[in-house]
Amino acid sequence: MPFLLKLLGRAIVGVVMLLGLVGLGYVGGWPFFLIVAVLAVVALSEYYSALQTTGARPNVTLGWLCTVLVLYVTQYSQRVRELSGLHGTETFSGVNLEAEADVLQLILFVLLFCVAGTLLAQFKLRSDQSAVVNTATTVFGVVYIGILLAFVLRMRYLDVPSITGGPATDFARRMGGLLLVILPVWMCDTVAYLAGNLWGRTKLAPVVSPNKTVEGSVAGLTAAIIGALLLGAWWLGLPILHAALLGLMMGTVGQLGDLCKSVLKRDIGIKDFGSFFGPHGGVLDRFDSTLFCMPLVYWYFWFIFIKGVGA
Repeated sequence: MPFLLKLLGRAIVGVVMLLGLVGLGYVGGWPFFLIVAVLAVVALSEYYSALQTTGARPNVTLGWLCTVLVLYVTQYSQRVRELSGLHGTETFSGVNLEAEADVLQLILFVLLFCVAGTLLAQFKLRSDQSAVVNTATTVFGVVYIGILLAFVLRMRYLDVPSITGGPATDFARRMGGLLLVILPVWMCDTVAYLAGNLWGRTKLAPVVSPNKTVEGSVAGLTAAIIGALLLGAWWLGLPILHAALLGLMMGTVGQLGDLCKSVLKRDIGIKDFGSFFGPHGGVLDRFDSTLFCMPLVYWYFWFIFIKGVGA
């Protein structure tokens, strides 16, 4: 009974999260940017708060500022809009390598500002603190959360049907990129959790995450492939081989991302980074797999489809 109640609670919160993301994602613009920025700030706060329990003193305010700047540059830079072929619309129709390079320069500038600002803050360092630890934890948080979450914005403006030749419905063009990542990854997490609890026997990584099992991992990987086939091949017009390969990659990398987060939690000595999403834990606990899969899928489209089209 406790397992069923916990499962019900996770399901309710998961459905609400998905509906919220779909609704705001479909609208796009400021509402979607703001929700991503809020999630980023909350996730960064969870990360910094956890580290503060170990004695580290990351520069929280600077980390927030740099993370939001990275997201802002990604979403609202005129060069990004040119790169995406937006020009006031919500579609992705072209590639401009020079524009992409300009955006990269701006993001590198933000990261340099973060490094320099954190080092300058160490001038007031107390004798019981470490300048190396404070600087490293501040910058790592911006990269781990800010840079990876920026790909959520990129995937929102990736018009998958126009790239694959699939059904160009308004919903598919606006939400196809995001859902192609979110649903297979969440299917992987959910099925792995269920299968691991019901049939799991063999420990997958007992030192890093004692509750994860090989049986759950295989079931989750299978679910990710099925999800990618349903969304990618059936809905968005991806060739079956590409959809299956994306599912395999997301199922693998997503679970590795979850284990990477577990490494951090074990080192810090915490069970969850937060409780923002109730039974799902904090923002980092819920989006750990998605953080790694968003850039993976974006780069797959970039190198396999987009770059080839723009060449």
